[in-house]
Amino acid sequence: MNDDKSKHQDPNERVCNRMKLSRKFLLELDSGEFLEGRTVDISPRGALMKTTAPPADELLGSAGTLFIISDEGYFSVGYPCKVVRLKDRSIALEIHKKAAAAFGLYMTKDLLGR
Repeated sequence: MNDDKSKHQDPNERVCNRMKLSRKFLLELDSGEFLEGRTVDISPRGALMKTTAPPADELLGSAGTLFIISDEGYFSVGYPCKVVRLKDRSIALEIHKKAAAAFGLYMTKDLLGR
């Protein structure tokens, strides 16, 4: 019997490794609601954002735009995303495939510039 994990990967397994990083984020949901928080970790395709209040269950699957707020208070361009997981006071966001390269480049420049 072949136990090759590469052929039978868990569909819930992360595509990209995450890096611990704390940055201020603003999530503007398509519903018009705004959520502010700080990242727990990021990857080229997403981020885990901790909010001050527990997010409502109905946010799961919601689309929105993610903005990174610099220490000086400047906002990045918006990155389209989707809420893919909720846990306690955290929201897992998946960056839209078409915006992932730009998001990854922004975060890389942010890390190298500090």
